[in-house]
Amino acid sequence: MNNRELLLEEQPPGGRGLRVSLLFAPGSRPTSAMMQQLFASNEMAGISGQISYSPDESEGWLEILASGLTFDLRGLAPADPAEPCVPGQNYGFAEDAADKPLEAIDLVPGGHIAAGGGLQPVVRALAGLAANLVLNLPVAAVVWHTAGTRMEPRYFARSVLDWLSGGAFPALGLTALLPSSDGSVASHGLAHFTGQEIQMAGAPGETHADTVKLALRVIDYLVRKGRLTQAQEISGPGITLLAEPSQYSNRVWIWRKE
Repeated sequence: MNNRELLLEEQPPGGRGLRVSLLFAPGSRPTSAMMQQLFASNEMAGISGQISYSPDESEGWLEILASGLTFDLRGLAPADPAEPCVPGQNYGFAEDAADKPLEAIDLVPGGHIAAGGGLQPVVRALAGLAANLVLNLPVAAVVWHTAGTRMEPRYFARSVLDWLSGGAFPALGLTALLPSSDGSVASHGLAHFTGQEIQMAGAPGETHADTVKLALRVIDYLVRKGRLTQAQEISGPGITLLAEPSQYSNRVWIWRKE
C-alpha cells in the first residue's frame, strides 16, 4: 500500500447502511398520529407516498410507501428518539450547529429492500422523501449517515430536490470532501453511489476552494456514469483530467493531464 492509500485509511468512517436522520429540538419530535394527519393533509401534496403500516403509537415507528418502495420512520414520540448522531462535516449552516441538543428520527429502507440500499432508485426515493418531510416538519438539521454529514434543512431539501429534477448531484452533503495534508481532497460517502471514493490532487498554487470546486464537477460526472473500471480522461472547460482506479482499494485518483 502506497502513501496515498495510507492517507485515505486515516479518513473517518462513514455510516453503516443507508440512513438519514431528521433532527428536532427536544420535545418537538412528531408522533405517529401527527405523521398520519400530515400525510392525509393537502400540505403533503409534494410527497408521492402514503403510510402503509402503523403499529401502536407507543412503538414510535411507521412504514411509508413511496415510489413503490417501503421505508421505516423510527424514533417518533413518545418512544425514545433514534440513536445519537455524530457527524463529521457541517454544510449549509450560517454557524456551527454541532453543539445544539437535538433529538433524531430516522428514515431507513424497509426490511425487504434494506439489502438494496445502495441502488440508485432506493437512494433517490429515500432522499426525495426526506427532503419533502423536511419541508413539512420543524426539522433543525439533517444527517446523511453514509457521508457523516450534517446539513441545514433548507439546504438539504433544495439541493436534493434540484438533483432529483435533473440538476447537479449534491456532493457537499450526500458526500463530504475532506482535505489531506498533501493539498489533495478526498471524498467520503461517494462509494455508496458509485462503489468508489475519489482523491483529487491539487495543482501547484491552487487554493483548496478551487480544488474542491473541481472535485464537485468530477463527483457529479461519476455519479451519472457509475463505477470506473479503467483509466480514462475527463474533459471540462479549459482542463483535462485523468481518472485512474486504484489497484489496492475502491478509490479513483484524479490528476490533471500534463
